[in-house]
Amino acid sequence: MRINKQQIIDYYDSSEVDYKLLWNLRRSHAIHFGYWDKSVKNLPQALERENKILADKAGIKNTDVVLDAGCGVGGSSIFLAKNFGCKVTGITLSRKQVLAAVRNAKQNGVEFLTEFLEMDFEKMNFRDKSFNVVWAIESVCHADNKSKFIEEAYRILKPGGRLIIADGFAVKKTYTKPEREIMKKWLNGWGVNFLETKENFEKQLKKSRFHNISFLNATDHVLPSSKRMYLYSFPTMFFGMIAEFFGIRKKVQTGNIIAALHQYEALKSNLWIYGIVYAKK
Repeated sequence: MRINKQQIIDYYDSSEVDYKLLWNLRRSHAIHFGYWDKSVKNLPQALERENKILADKAGIKNTDVVLDAGCGVGGSSIFLAKNFGCKVTGITLSRKQVLAAVRNAKQNGVEFLTEFLEMDFEKMNFRDKSFNVVWAIESVCHADNKSKFIEEAYRILKPGGRLIIADGFAVKKTYTKPEREIMKKWLNGWGVNFLETKENFEKQLKKSRFHNISFLNATDHVLPSSKRMYLYSFPTMFFGMIAEFFGIRKKVQTGNIIAALHQYEALKSNLWIYGIVYAKK
Protein backbone atom coordinates (compact mmCIF):
# COMPACT_ATOMS: atom_id res chain seq x y z
CA MET A 1 0.00 0.00 0.00
CA ARG A 2 1.38 3.36 -1.06
CA ILE A 3 1.50 6.18 1.47
CA ASN A 4 -0.45 9.21 0.27
CA LYS A 5 -0.28 12.81 1.45
CA GLN A 6 -3.30 12.50 3.74
CA GLN A 7 -1.58 9.59 5.50
CA ILE A 8 1.51 11.76 6.01
CA ILE A 9 -0.70 14.43 7.59
CA ASP A 10 -2.41 11.82 9.78
CA TYR A 11 0.97 10.47 10.90
CA TYR A 12 2.28 13.82 12.12
CA ASP A 13 -1.01 14.98 13.60
CA SER A 14 -1.51 11.70 15.48
CA SER A 15 2.10 11.24 16.58
CA GLU A 16 2.51 14.70 18.07
CA VAL A 17 1.75 13.31 21.53
CA ASP A 18 4.65 10.83 21.24
CA TYR A 19 7.07 13.58 20.21
CA LYS A 20 5.94 15.63 23.19
CA LEU A 21 6.51 12.74 25.58
CA LEU A 22 9.83 11.47 24.23
CA TRP A 23 11.41 14.10 21.99
CA ASN A 24 11.40 17.48 23.76
CA LEU A 25 8.82 18.80 21.30
CA ARG A 26 7.36 21.31 23.76
CA ARG A 27 10.68 23.16 24.13
CA SER A 28 12.74 22.46 21.00
CA HIS A 29 9.77 22.17 18.60
CA ALA A 30 12.02 19.74 16.70
CA ILE A 31 11.01 16.55 14.90
CA HIS A 32 14.39 15.30 13.70
CA PHE A 33 17.22 13.02 14.82
CA GLY A 34 19.57 15.72 16.04
CA TYR A 35 23.35 15.80 15.67
CA TRP A 36 25.61 14.33 18.35
CA ASP A 37 29.24 15.41 18.62
CA LYS A 38 31.67 16.21 21.44
CA SER A 39 29.86 19.44 22.26
CA VAL A 40 26.55 17.64 22.89
CA LYS A 41 25.55 16.11 26.22
CA ASN A 42 21.81 15.45 25.81
CA LEU A 43 18.98 15.25 23.29
CA PRO A 44 17.84 18.90 23.46
CA GLN A 45 21.41 19.99 22.70
CA ALA A 46 21.63 17.49 19.82
CA LEU A 47 18.41 18.81 18.29
CA GLU A 48 19.70 22.38 18.40
CA ARG A 49 23.15 21.32 17.24
CA GLU A 50 21.74 19.92 14.01
CA ASN A 51 20.14 23.26 13.24
CA LYS A 52 23.49 24.97 13.89
CA ILE A 53 25.41 22.51 11.71
CA LEU A 54 23.04 23.02 8.79
CA ALA A 55 22.93 26.79 9.22
CA ASP A 56 26.73 26.96 9.14
CA LYS A 57 26.86 24.68 6.11
CA ALA A 58 24.30 26.83 4.27
CA GLY A 59 26.03 30.07 5.33
CA ILE A 60 22.83 31.60 6.72
CA LYS A 61 22.91 35.42 7.03
CA ASN A 62 20.47 37.94 8.43
CA THR A 63 19.76 39.17 4.90
CA ASP A 64 18.63 35.74 3.72
CA VAL A 65 15.04 34.80 2.98
CA VAL A 66 14.70 31.12 3.87
CA LEU A 67 12.12 28.49 2.98
CA ASP A 68 11.76 25.76 5.61
CA ALA A 69 10.32 22.99 3.43
CA GLY A 70 8.48 20.59 5.71
CA CYS A 71 8.67 22.85 8.75
CA GLY A 72 6.74 20.71 11.23
CA VAL A 73 5.76 22.82 14.24
CA GLY A 74 8.33 25.48 13.36
CA GLY A 75 11.47 24.43 15.23
CA SER A 76 14.08 25.18 12.59
CA SER A 77 12.28 28.31 11.38
CA ILE A 78 12.23 29.70 14.91
CA PHE A 79 15.88 28.77 15.46
CA LEU A 80 16.97 30.59 12.29
CA ALA A 81 14.89 33.68 13.01
CA LYS A 82 16.11 33.92 16.63
CA ASN A 83 19.77 33.22 15.98
CA PHE A 84 20.33 34.87 12.62
CA GLY A 85 17.56 37.43 12.31
CA CYS A 86 16.60 36.20 8.85
CA LYS A 87 13.09 35.94 7.44
CA VAL A 88 11.74 32.40 7.25
CA THR A 89 8.68 30.92 5.59
CA GLY A 90 7.76 27.44 6.77
CA ILE A 91 5.48 25.14 4.81
CA THR A 92 3.85 21.87 5.80
CA LEU A 93 1.01 19.67 4.58
CA SER A 94 -0.61 19.76 8.02
CA ARG A 95 -2.96 22.57 9.00
CA LYS A 96 -2.54 21.51 12.63
CA GLN A 97 1.22 22.00 12.36
CA VAL A 98 0.77 25.43 10.76
CA LEU A 99 -1.31 26.58 13.72
CA ALA A 100 1.19 25.12 16.21
CA ALA A 101 4.13 26.76 14.40
CA VAL A 102 2.43 30.16 14.49
CA ARG A 103 1.85 29.81 18.25
CA ASN A 104 5.42 28.65 18.85
CA ALA A 105 6.89 31.53 16.85
CA LYS A 106 4.82 34.04 18.82
CA GLN A 107 5.90 32.50 22.13
CA ASN A 108 9.52 32.85 21.01
CA GLY A 109 9.10 36.45 19.88
CA VAL A 110 9.83 35.87 16.19
CA GLU A 111 6.33 36.15 14.73
CA PHE A 112 7.40 39.17 12.66
CA LEU A 113 10.24 37.24 11.02
CA THR A 114 8.30 34.06 10.29
CA GLU A 115 5.21 32.89 8.46
CA PHE A 116 3.78 29.41 8.12
CA LEU A 117 1.68 28.08 5.28
CA GLU A 118 -0.15 24.90 4.37
CA MET A 119 1.55 23.85 1.13
CA ASP A 120 2.99 20.88 -0.75
CA PHE A 121 6.70 21.35 -1.50
CA GLU A 122 6.37 19.24 -4.66
CA LYS A 123 4.09 21.96 -6.09
CA MET A 124 4.69 25.33 -4.45
CA ASN A 125 2.82 28.58 -5.05
CA PHE A 126 5.84 30.86 -4.70
CA ARG A 127 7.17 32.98 -7.53
CA ASP A 128 10.42 32.11 -9.26
CA LYS A 129 13.59 33.31 -7.52
CA SER A 130 11.88 34.07 -4.18
CA PHE A 131 14.34 32.61 -1.67
CA ASN A 132 18.06 32.63 -0.85
CA VAL A 133 17.93 29.27 0.92
CA VAL A 134 15.74 26.19 0.74
CA TRP A 135 16.08 24.21 3.99
CA ALA A 136 14.70 20.70 4.53
CA ILE A 137 15.30 18.49 7.58
CA GLU A 138 13.94 14.97 7.28
CA SER A 139 11.12 16.04 5.01
CA VAL A 140 12.27 15.25 1.47
CA CYS A 141 12.00 11.56 2.35
CA HIS A 142 8.20 12.06 2.25
CA ALA A 143 8.25 13.25 -1.36
CA ASP A 144 6.92 10.54 -3.63
CA ASN A 145 8.64 12.25 -6.54
CA LYS A 146 11.85 13.67 -5.12
CA SER A 147 12.88 15.14 -8.47
CA LYS A 148 9.79 17.38 -8.32
CA PHE A 149 10.98 18.80 -5.02
CA ILE A 150 14.45 19.39 -6.46
CA GLU A 151 13.02 21.11 -9.54
CA GLU A 152 10.77 23.29 -7.40
CA ALA A 153 13.65 24.17 -5.07
CA TYR A 154 15.73 25.26 -8.05
CA ARG A 155 12.86 27.31 -9.46
CA ILE A 156 12.18 29.31 -6.29
CA LEU A 157 15.83 29.90 -5.41
CA LYS A 158 17.49 33.13 -6.43
CA PRO A 159 20.70 32.92 -8.50
CA GLY A 160 23.42 31.80 -6.12
CA GLY A 161 20.81 30.41 -3.73
CA ARG A 162 21.58 27.39 -1.56
CA LEU A 163 19.81 24.12 -0.89
CA ILE A 164 20.50 22.35 2.41
CA ILE A 165 19.00 18.96 3.28
CA ALA A 166 19.41 16.48 6.13
CA ASP A 167 17.69 13.15 5.60
CA GLY A 168 17.91 9.39 5.29
CA PHE A 169 19.24 7.80 2.09
CA ALA A 170 19.08 4.24 0.83
CA VAL A 171 22.43 2.49 0.46
CA LYS A 172 21.41 0.47 -2.61
CA LYS A 173 18.75 0.34 -5.30
CA THR A 174 17.47 -3.14 -4.51
CA TYR A 175 17.10 -5.01 -1.24
CA THR A 176 16.54 -8.65 -0.40
CA LYS A 177 13.04 -9.62 0.72
CA PRO A 178 13.95 -9.60 4.46
CA GLU A 179 15.67 -6.23 4.04
CA ARG A 180 12.62 -4.83 2.24
CA GLU A 181 10.40 -5.95 5.12
CA ILE A 182 12.54 -4.13 7.68
CA MET A 183 12.66 -0.98 5.58
CA LYS A 184 8.90 -1.11 4.91
CA LYS A 185 8.01 -1.46 8.61
CA TRP A 186 10.21 1.51 9.38
CA LEU A 187 9.41 3.84 6.50
CA ASN A 188 5.68 3.17 6.17
CA GLY A 189 5.30 3.61 9.93
CA TRP A 190 6.66 7.14 9.53
CA GLY A 191 4.64 7.99 6.44
CA VAL A 192 7.45 7.41 3.91
CA ASN A 193 7.24 5.31 0.74
CA PHE A 194 10.93 5.05 -0.07
CA LEU A 195 14.37 6.56 0.38
CA GLU A 196 16.44 7.67 -2.58
CA THR A 197 20.06 6.60 -2.92
CA LYS A 198 22.78 9.22 -2.54
CA GLU A 199 23.86 8.57 -6.14
CA ASN A 200 20.40 9.02 -7.67
CA PHE A 201 19.72 12.11 -5.59
CA GLU A 202 22.95 13.73 -6.74
CA LYS A 203 22.08 12.86 -10.36
CA GLN A 204 18.73 14.58 -9.96
CA LEU A 205 20.41 17.66 -8.47
CA LYS A 206 22.80 17.87 -11.43
CA LYS A 207 19.96 17.34 -13.90
CA SER A 208 18.18 20.34 -12.37
CA ARG A 209 21.40 22.37 -12.85
CA PHE A 210 22.49 22.55 -9.21
CA HIS A 211 26.27 22.71 -8.74
CA ASN A 212 28.81 22.76 -5.87
CA ILE A 213 27.06 19.61 -4.62
CA SER A 214 28.43 17.99 -1.47
CA PHE A 215 27.28 15.05 0.64
CA LEU A 216 28.31 14.46 4.25
CA ASN A 217 27.64 11.03 5.73
CA ALA A 218 26.46 11.98 9.23
CA THR A 219 25.20 8.52 10.25
CA ASP A 220 27.48 8.27 13.30
CA HIS A 221 26.12 11.60 14.52
CA VAL A 222 22.50 10.39 14.59
CA LEU A 223 23.21 6.94 16.00
CA PRO A 224 22.58 7.95 19.67
CA SER A 225 19.12 9.27 18.76
CA SER A 226 18.39 6.22 16.66
CA LYS A 227 19.31 3.94 19.57
CA ARG A 228 17.29 6.07 22.00
CA MET A 229 14.14 5.55 19.92
CA TYR A 230 14.88 1.84 19.65
CA LEU A 231 15.17 1.45 23.42
CA TYR A 232 12.01 3.46 24.06
CA SER A 233 10.08 1.35 21.56
CA PHE A 234 10.16 -1.78 23.74
CA PRO A 235 8.15 -0.56 26.77
CA THR A 236 5.93 1.72 24.69
CA MET A 237 5.10 -1.05 22.20
CA PHE A 238 3.27 -3.10 24.83
CA PHE A 239 1.28 -0.21 26.25
CA GLY A 240 0.67 1.26 22.80
CA MET A 241 -0.89 -1.93 21.46
CA ILE A 242 -3.12 -2.24 24.53
CA ALA A 243 -4.17 1.38 24.14
CA GLU A 244 -4.96 0.76 20.47
CA PHE A 245 -7.04 -2.30 21.38
CA PHE A 246 -9.17 -0.21 23.74
CA GLY A 247 -9.45 2.64 21.25
CA ILE A 248 -7.30 5.06 23.24
CA ARG A 249 -4.62 5.27 20.54
CA LYS A 250 -4.78 4.96 16.76
CA LYS A 251 -3.20 2.35 14.53
CA VAL A 252 -0.95 5.01 13.02
CA GLN A 253 0.43 5.71 16.50
CA THR A 254 1.28 2.04 16.96
CA GLY A 255 2.96 2.19 13.56
CA ASN A 256 5.10 5.06 14.83
CA ILE A 257 6.40 2.87 17.67
CA ILE A 258 7.02 -0.08 15.33
CA ALA A 259 8.96 2.25 13.02
CA ALA A 260 11.10 3.46 15.93
CA LEU A 261 12.13 -0.14 16.51
CA HIS A 262 12.94 -0.99 12.90
CA GLN A 263 14.74 2.24 11.96
CA TYR A 264 17.55 1.28 14.32
CA GLU A 265 17.63 -2.33 13.10
CA ALA A 266 17.86 -1.05 9.53
CA LEU A 267 20.62 1.40 10.45
CA LYS A 268 22.69 -1.22 12.27
CA SER A 269 22.22 -3.55 9.28
CA ASN A 270 23.67 -0.83 7.02
CA LEU A 271 20.47 -0.52 4.98
CA TRP A 272 20.42 3.29 5.09
CA ILE A 273 22.59 6.24 5.96
CA TYR A 274 21.92 9.75 7.24
CA GLY A 275 23.26 12.44 4.97
CA ILE A 276 23.62 16.21 4.82
CA VAL A 277 23.36 17.54 1.28
CA TYR A 278 24.40 20.99 0.10
CA ALA A 279 23.92 22.37 -3.41
CA LYS A 280 24.02 25.79 -5.04
CA LYS A 281 21.99 27.31 -7.86
